[in-house]
Amino acid sequence: MKILSLSLCGREKVIENFHALYAERRHVLMVGPPGIGKTALLQRLSETCPMLLCEETTGLRRICDSLEGHLRRQRDKLNVIERKNQLLACLERRGELVAFDQVGVTPPRVAHFIGNLAERIPVWIACRSDSRKHIGHVWEHLYKFARVEIPPLTRGESCALIEDAVGRGIIQPDARQHVVQLHRISNGIPRVLEQLLLDLAARKYKINRSVGLNLLELDRRIHEFTRATFDPEQ
Repeated sequence: MKILSLSLCGREKVIENFHALYAERRHVLMVGPPGIGKTALLQRLSETCPMLLCEETTGLRRICDSLEGHLRRQRDKLNVIERKNQLLACLERRGELVAFDQVGVTPPRVAHFIGNLAERIPVWIACRSDSRKHIGHVWEHLYKFARVEIPPLTRGESCALIEDAVGRGIIQPDARQHVVQLHRISNGIPRVLEQLLLDLAARKYKINRSVGLNLLELDRRIHEFTRATFDPEQ
């Protein structure tokens, strides 16, 4: 059951800004916490702004695998350095923007590839943090990038999502009375709010009682802890 439509929820100005940066062929650093919608924004932008999305950035070989797959290039029997050099030449000829999603602690070879690519074509990076500790060796190239921090949902935007879910009969009508609490529990993070609404849709909580909201928040914290346990980048 899909409740949240991130691309239609208060992101119009953000998307407009990205369109302008795309038109100017700027390098862009997209920063925001897990669940804020970086991947969803990139996917939405790719519908109108041609780009290659690379979702695997943990190693140079995996980057080559991802981009070669998008380009439908044969790997033949080349080693990773030969593949990387051919990719750089091919991407430069195409001139199309390359966006690296879910970038974490980059090793030197990955950072060198991204830096080299940024000398030839526009590059976008989506990451949780642009601190050297969390993004790794690509940090030294970030001065070339326009930094855009993805904002959390406002209370009004959270209210609009809850109202939409109530209007479609997905969650109970009394959820309208608890917008402030639901917004606070989610911290304005779209993915967290979506999970809260999915939990409410399952009719597991009676939120007209404080104990229901407390259980909802407790389950949210358990979900968050579980993700952090199995996600080394959390």
